[in-house]
Amino acid sequence: MALGDQVVFARLDVAEVLGIWRHATGRVVHVLPADGGSQVVNVQFDGHRLLVGYIADVFQRVG
Repeated sequence: MALGDQVVFARLDVAEVLGIWRHATGRVVHVLPADGGSQVVNVQFDGHRLLVGYIADVFQRVG
């Protein structure tokens, strides 16, 4: 995951809980290191507040 990547939710259950349409695309606006070598990302979806601190594995890159 890199800054500016276009993403969708790989975990559709998370999208549904947040009220975001299953195939809505967002953009990665911050990438932060996390414990254990994984990444944490902040993602912006149109019409939704900034999603802060999500494990990158919850999303998949598109395009």
